[in-house]
Amino acid sequence: MNVNRSNVIMGEVPPAAIVPPLDRLWSYWLRLKTQGNAPIPAKSEIRISGLGAILPHIVISERLGEDEVMIRLAGTAMEETIGRPLTGMNLLNLTPPSQRKEIANVYTNLLKQPCGFFISESLRADGGKKYMLAALVLPLAAKDGEARFTIGQYAVRNHGFEADKIKSGAVIEHRQIDSFGFIDVGFGWPET
Repeated sequence: MNVNRSNVIMGEVPPAAIVPPLDRLWSYWLRLKTQGNAPIPAKSEIRISGLGAILPHIVISERLGEDEVMIRLAGTAMEETIGRPLTGMNLLNLTPPSQRKEIANVYTNLLKQPCGFFISESLRADGGKKYMLAALVLPLAAKDGEARFTIGQYAVRNHGFEADKIKSGAVIEHRQIDSFGFIDVGFGWPET
């Protein structure tokens, strides 16, 4: 897939690539980072009351290994859109085998060199239904300070309207990426 990657620096508040409603997660995460003593916010600092209206669109994941990104919390809007419970599922199981390595690399990069990630793309689910996705994923630290968790906000639309449910058990294929990139949150961004 040949797409122009555009990385952004955290100092842009919010970076131009982070479009509403994703700017709400950005603002919340940045507030936590500014108030805390660590380079990135800890997962334990996340408060449901702080997420407010975006909570149904939030997914918190933990990278357990090269090929395992476990969903620890999935908002109701995400589960309704996908059509099944997501908590406890390997996030990489939602992608087709041909794209799994690329998606796994994004999560490796997000946490190896803590940075954010944004993407705007069209998706296709089993059965051919097309969706538009905008996502922002940011790093979170475990209790030991290691960047091992992510918090992501996802805005899924079906032809400009709120998406209906994706068939339960569907694999989601990343079809056309409009824009994507990493966000330097103080550590630079990955080369690959």
